[in-house]
Amino acid sequence: MSDPGAVVGWFAAFIGAVGFGSFAVPIKGERANSVDVDPLVMQSYKSLMCFLTSWLVVLLGVEVTFTPWGIVSGLFWVPGGAFNIFAIRNAGLAISQGIVASSIVMVSFIWGNIIFKEPVHSEVIAYSAVWLIMLGLYGMSYYSTAESLASTEDGVTANGEDEGEEQQDLIHRKNSDPDVALSSHSTGEPLEITQPSLSKASSIVICGKPYSRRNLGLLSALMCGTWGGSCLVPMHYSPKDASGLGYVISFSIGALLVTIVLWILRFTHQMYQFGGSPKKAYDVLPSFHFRVMWLPGFIAGSLWSLGNVGSIVAVEKLGQGVGYSASQAALLIAGMWGIFYYKEVKACVTIGKWFVSAIITISGILLLGYESSPGMTGR
Repeated sequence: MSDPGAVVGWFAAFIGAVGFGSFAVPIKGERANSVDVDPLVMQSYKSLMCFLTSWLVVLLGVEVTFTPWGIVSGLFWVPGGAFNIFAIRNAGLAISQGIVASSIVMVSFIWGNIIFKEPVHSEVIAYSAVWLIMLGLYGMSYYSTAESLASTEDGVTANGEDEGEEQQDLIHRKNSDPDVALSSHSTGEPLEITQPSLSKASSIVICGKPYSRRNLGLLSALMCGTWGGSCLVPMHYSPKDASGLGYVISFSIGALLVTIVLWILRFTHQMYQFGGSPKKAYDVLPSFHFRVMWLPGFIAGSLWSLGNVGSIVAVEKLGQGVGYSASQAALLIAGMWGIFYYKEVKACVTIGKWFVSAIITISGILLLGYESSPGMTGR
């Protein structure tokens, strides 16, 4: 830890953890929950703020450079970010971030250790540290949701039959009359999931079949971790002057371009569904709910951008395997938000178990950092 680069890397990883661990708080707030925000809409807020704030690195003396590898990073991050938002809103903050963080740790270490051959003192101890981190992340995730899961299961038992009948009725109406979707929801919201009867239901109708919101949320969290967890890998192939803080602008431009392309693809798909009618396709696009969401979107995007800058510097200084894995201590921050701010967990015993899991996670991160060779970067 005496190496200045390593000190900077670990501080950057801490900043990354704070940003990543806090960005979801506005998404979970009352303003965001008062409307049914489409994941791509929320991701668009994040992409826009990532782009706008990225230019602040110029104030730190960073030259404006661009590498196409930033677009590749955007291809990983934007879909992964949308999956993450969907997971948070449908599976819950703590459990979804536990899955995301655990899978990112594994994906990052595979890239760093196996693909990039980032050296460690002992392969066995390094892999043990990774599993220790994942075990601790799982424990924090589990004990952050243990009480809420119990109450949710009770609610499903009491209301499951009525919701099942409601979903079957909705499916029947959608199959029998394709135009019922346009006549039964406000024109600014997505066709698939914003029916009034679906907004609070426990399942989502996709292609005529109901799927559990929670299960889809958990699957989305896994997709975010495995796909989005590789978003900084392209930086390893970028020119030297476009890495580290110099990569921030390229990343943000790539993210914004990919977000725009996804909107174009979505609009094209809707046009195809409605026989080439641009008006109908536009009517079923999701609303940005700007009056309600501008502040949560601004804050969430800014916090994520802060975390992104921290993680980029951490990866540059510590390597992909250690730097991005250390940034996943974000779950520690997210869990503390859930316990102390949202009061999601009240039992002292459960909170104590959560802290034990947090200690295990931190121990694994420190062990992984100790096992990495000092002074080595991810390049």
